[in-house]
Amino acid sequence: MKHNSLQRRLVLSAGLLSLAATLAAQTPDWKTYTFPLDGFSTSAPGEPTLTKQNVPTDAGSFELRAYSVQDGSAALFIGVCGYGAAAASRDPDALLDGAQKGAIGNVNGHLISGKKITLGIYHGVEFEAESDTYHFSGRVYLVGTMLYQTLTAAPIAERYPGSTRFLDSFQLIAHTQN
Repeated sequence: MKHNSLQRRLVLSAGLLSLAATLAAQTPDWKTYTFPLDGFSTSAPGEPTLTKQNVPTDAGSFELRAYSVQDGSAALFIGVCGYGAAAASRDPDALLDGAQKGAIGNVNGHLISGKKITLGIYHGVEFEAESDTYHFSGRVYLVGTMLYQTLTAAPIAERYPGSTRFLDSFQLIAHTQN
């Protein structure tokens, strides 16, 4: 009996070590990526891919530059939109509120929680939202006339454990002109 118990523990230990090695092999290394043309850096488990699209708003149509990366079943996103003169005459809180509502509305979600935050001297909002199938964690910042949106999305049953790490890694850097 003692031999069977020891054998089971050894098999279990070997199995746990094998599982840990497999998970470690699947966990990508996070690196910091810088995007001086859009004035930010972020850490992510892979290099974000850039896509561009025009988005209509009540202040006109603007180009959204979206940086995204997949991590398993989760998606990580940073959106950058320059509002130019259209933002100069608008209430910053109204712009942030509109961006938050737009982000949640685009995924047919509902707000779970939200609060005002800052990034240095810049105002922002942080929120949690859900749709029928996804959980979202996001932050939106207004930096002058630039709007930055950071967001993670994962299936509700699999909340993304790297959300805080990703959202906290977002930093403003010197903005270069192209």
